Amino acid sequence: MKNNNIKEPLAAFFAKVPELDLSYIEILTNPTGIFQHAKFNIPDYNHGYCLDDNCRALLLLLKGQESVDPAKATKLISTYLAYIYYSQNSDGTFRNFMAYDLNFLESIGSDDSMGRTLWILGYLLSRPESAQFHNISKEIFDRTIPHLKYCKSVRAISFYILGLLYFLEKYPENKTAIHQLETFCDFLIHEYKVCSTENWHWFEEVISYDNAIIPLSLLKASRYFKNAGLQKIGLESADFLDKILYRNGHFAPIGNQNWYKKHGKISAYGQQPVEVCSSIYLYQELRHHNTPINCKERIRDSFLWFLGKNDLNISLFDCENMACYDGLEQYGINKNQGAESNLVFWLSYIEVKKVLSI
Repeated sequence: MKNNNIKEPLAAFFAKVPELDLSYIEILTNPTGIFQHAKFNIPDYNHGYCLDDNCRALLLLLKGQESVDPAKATKLISTYLAYIYYSQNSDGTFRNFMAYDLNFLESIGSDDSMGRTLWILGYLLSRPESAQFHNISKEIFDRTIPHLKYCKSVRAISFYILGLLYFLEKYPENKTAIHQLETFCDFLIHEYKVCSTENWHWFEEVISYDNAIIPLSLLKASRYFKNAGLQKIGLESADFLDKILYRNGHFAPIGNQNWYKKHGKISAYGQQPVEVCSSIYLYQELRHHNTPINCKERIRDSFLWFLGKNDLNISLFDCENMACYDGLEQYGINKNQGAESNLVFWLSYIEVKKVLSI
């Protein structure tokens, strides 16, 4: 251990799990892609596949590539990227859900799934070490661009902003991308000004899932444009969200039973692992800004939610299967170990290990 200030539960965990372990991710993956759900610790074929999770799986392989055997990494990246390619319609839109029999369940998927796809493809294109996959990623990305102007979803637009920022690292002179980025930032500013009040510093009437992505996108964009207005709203909303997440003195995601509606109560359960990962990304970004939040401590404590520092004092990590349970419910742990939970667990693991120099 390089960091002697890490609390004992985290030190003990990283001593037991010193490296990224993809064994359970591989169990959930077949030649088509990664299965969306699990029944306990086996893939649940009843629910098939989804674009969202194959994008998350691709991101995990890209972020963790240095820790994975090169042949295995190439095979898995190819699998997840092939699913993304196959999910795209000829007009550039995407289908999200696909049954086990390989039939898509919709003609066009959600805005969020499309936004997440562009984010991950942008990240891939920004990486010189992923050059062998740039041609196909650029083709998918370019076919998507004409559809961005129709999006009115705050969360999807936040994903798009992240994707465009990464894309511009590779193609800094692309005026179409720059213009779309400006348009999206203006949209988020407008939504914030319409919805926010003295006691509600947010972009929507309800705070639901993957919430940290929204201030994260504005803060990253504020650095790109050197725009103090974007930064101000990003910091206000990030501080508002931070106070909600740490309302109990430790990380406590908003539950998906009823979410958190304006003028309403915060839903306590079920708490989902996806909130940990997006929050860690936000705290990472906040380290570049002037904030009273102790970001390094927040990154550590957010990850400790997985290990038992949560409302039920129960660990969500299954050391026997090297897998993560699906969330905290009022009755205890959701014993299923689906793709989303495990992908965001290992994505969080990578960030914590990097930030805390473990």
